[in-house]
Amino acid sequence: MSDPFLIVQDEVVSSFDQARMLLASWKKLDAKRRSPQEENEYQYMTDELHSSLKAISTDLTDLQETIDVARDFPEDYGLNAAKLNERQQFVTTRFKAIDEMRRVLSVQPAASKKPSAAANTAALNESRAQSESIALEFTNNQGQQQMLMQQQDEHLDEMLGTVRNLHGIAGTMNTELDSQAILLDEVSDMVDRTQSNIQSAQRKVQKFLSDKGNRSLHIIIILFIVILVLLLLVIFT
Repeated sequence: MSDPFLIVQDEVVSSFDQARMLLASWKKLDAKRRSPQEENEYQYMTDELHSSLKAISTDLTDLQETIDVARDFPEDYGLNAAKLNERQQFVTTRFKAIDEMRRVLSVQPAASKKPSAAANTAALNESRAQSESIALEFTNNQGQQQMLMQQQDEHLDEMLGTVRNLHGIAGTMNTELDSQAILLDEVSDMVDRTQSNIQSAQRKVQKFLSDKGNRSLHIIIILFIVILVLLLLVIFT
C-alpha cells in the first residue's frame, strides 16, 4: 500500500517547483517599469503566487500533523527515528522557503513601478496603432472576401450558361434522334412493302413459267403426233 505522506510530498515538490518558476518570472516584471499590459500580467502573477503558496502551506500542515501522530509510535506506521527526522526536515525546510517567498512578494520596491505618463502615452499610441492595423487588415480582408464572392458569382454564371448550352444541345440531339427514328420506321415500312411486292412478283413469274412450260409440252406432243402421222402416211402410200 502506498504511503500517503510520500504521495502528498511529491505533490508539494511539484507545486513548489512551479511556484519558484512563476516567482522568477514575477521578479523580472517587478524589476522594471511596466506597461499597462505588463502591469496586468504582474498582478495576475502576484495573485497566482499567493494562491499557490497558500495551497502548499495547507499540504505542509497536513504533513506536519501526520508526523506528530506517528512520532509517539513510529513502529505502528513502519517508521523509525531517522525517517521521522527526514520527513520533519522536509516540512521545516519547505515552510521556511515559503516564508521567504512571501517576504519577497511583500517587499515594496524603492522606485515606483507604476507606468509613467510617457509610458502610458506610448502604450496608448501603440494600442491605437494596433487598432488601426487591425481595422485596416479587417478592411482588406473584407475587400478580398467581396472580390472572391464576385469571382464566385461570375464562375457560377459561366457554369449556368454552360449548363444551359448543354441543355439546348441535348434537346437538339433528342429532336434529331426522334427524326432519325421516324425516318428509320418509314424506311422499314418501305422495305417491308418492297419485299412483299417482290415476293408477289416472284410468285407470278413462277406461275407464268409453270403455265408456259405446260403449254410448250402440249405443243411438242401434238407436233410429234402430227409428224408421226405424216410419216406413217408417207410410208404406207
